[in-house]
Amino acid sequence: MGSEPFQKKNLGLQINSQESGTTRSTFHSLEDLGDDVINESWDRVNQKRANTDHDVFHEHPDSSPSLSAQKAKTKEEEVAVKSSNSQSRDPSPDTQAHIPYTYFSKDQRLIIFGIIIFIGFLGPMSGNIYIPALPLLQREYGVSATTINATVSVFMAVFSVGPLFWGSLADFGGRKFLYMVSLSLMLIVNILLAAVPVNIAALFVLRIFQAFASSSVISLGAGTVTDVVPPKHRGKAIAYFMMGPNMGPIIAPIVAGLILMKGNYWRWLFGFTSIMTGIALILVTALLPETLRCIVGNGDPKWGGKKDERENNESPFFEGNKISHRRLFPDIGIRKPVNNDAFFQENFPKPPKAGLTLYWKMIKCPPIIITSVSTALLFSSYYAFSVTFSYYLEHDYRFTMLEIGAAYVCPGVAMLLGSQSGGHLSDYLRSRWIKSHPKKKFPAEFRLLLNLIGILLTICGTIGYGWAIFFHYHFVVLLVFSALTAFGMTWCSNTSMTYLTELLPKRAAGTVAVSSFFRNVGAAISSVIILQLCNAMGIGWCFTGLGLCSSISLIGILYLLIFQRKYTAKEF
Repeated sequence: MGSEPFQKKNLGLQINSQESGTTRSTFHSLEDLGDDVINESWDRVNQKRANTDHDVFHEHPDSSPSLSAQKAKTKEEEVAVKSSNSQSRDPSPDTQAHIPYTYFSKDQRLIIFGIIIFIGFLGPMSGNIYIPALPLLQREYGVSATTINATVSVFMAVFSVGPLFWGSLADFGGRKFLYMVSLSLMLIVNILLAAVPVNIAALFVLRIFQAFASSSVISLGAGTVTDVVPPKHRGKAIAYFMMGPNMGPIIAPIVAGLILMKGNYWRWLFGFTSIMTGIALILVTALLPETLRCIVGNGDPKWGGKKDERENNESPFFEGNKISHRRLFPDIGIRKPVNNDAFFQENFPKPPKAGLTLYWKMIKCPPIIITSVSTALLFSSYYAFSVTFSYYLEHDYRFTMLEIGAAYVCPGVAMLLGSQSGGHLSDYLRSRWIKSHPKKKFPAEFRLLLNLIGILLTICGTIGYGWAIFFHYHFVVLLVFSALTAFGMTWCSNTSMTYLTELLPKRAAGTVAVSSFFRNVGAAISSVIILQLCNAMGIGWCFTGLGLCSSISLIGILYLLIFQRKYTAKEF
């Protein structure tokens, strides 16, 4: 790029502000993530430099050439003095506003997103590949329906707590190392699940460890998205990432049906997850770079330049460990910040290590708790549907295992559509708001406006599903209501996650972990008691109650939208 010499001399790197983005307001594919931020930001810096030079030599057109030259020389000397003292002085706000948010190339971003989407698929797949086989496992282990459903509840309970652990380290110790640790543990546990003899106690224990290992994917993935995507595109980016978790409910039941259709081969359910986890571990180890901003900044290699580069450029910003840009096996092990300079630490600060105290402060923060509980209620309704769907399809509709697995495709596709459409529309509305309010900061709560639609869809789908089974309507009617439930749930989940990453950008993984905690606790409770409630109340009234509980989500979101309360992220 023609601006390379200037880039090497002007290293006052800083995070790009939200409103100082590029002239393009949207991108149309994953390949566009951050391109406009990188290229056009440097173009504006160079253009400003050219305008500055022009002003220096033509500020007084009537003055003599010698006087102009003298002023230019004085100006250059002043700039040189400021540059030499840059280590002890903060860069100007104007310089800070035009620095790229991310410096990872298009190919690097495609690799990063491809890997985290695939990893994001593994966690929900581990849970959903198991659900269609619940009636079969009940007979194999010789236990009651409540006991075998409790293995789902235990999985979801641990899956809710696990992100708090992974999220606390994800914002502090790096992303890649934690990906490798969690995937290694997941691989070992899945192999044991496929090989250990039939024992209900062993099943419970191994499912606990399987849930803990697989619970890392959402918080780590959301943190990675925040690392490489600026806020203006984050709704779409979260939607792309959520393709992985949302594909789990689509693909896993089909795979389970194909495995079980020829006989009692339920152990291959865990064998399949072992193979997929092994592939993910290889991809992470070989291709995924470190992205945590307090370690690598915005990914610019100049942060960790070589010694001769530091001497040639005479810049304090080249001090630190070199950023790894190897094609294979980059950033292996625990990483330290690539630069120890005060300016780097000021602009890419390392957040305090998360603990119970910090998580408690997050829980007490009204926007976080309201958003998390709102999502949890919707997720509980969806998991109540998911657990009962296979049960009633087998007992009331006499479906085979393959047919049950295929039936989950409809709500799975609806989940995918809800996440994608919600994410793109959220970014579109944000872009329109900024254009109509050019001098104002975008209120993050505005993203939650879309949740009102998603909550209403979920309520309609939940109530309709319960009464459709009660009156034994045609199977297609069940699919329609199940699709509404799934669509509304992921529509809200995507916008809520995007809102939380903008609310506390330096604590993205932590806030998403807190939200996941409430969401999965709700799912765990729902899955263990739902059949008992259906037997006691009747499935129609039971799901009517679940739908009415979701109206609490509506009240919470309206509260945030109406009062538009402002919370600072400094205390976190």
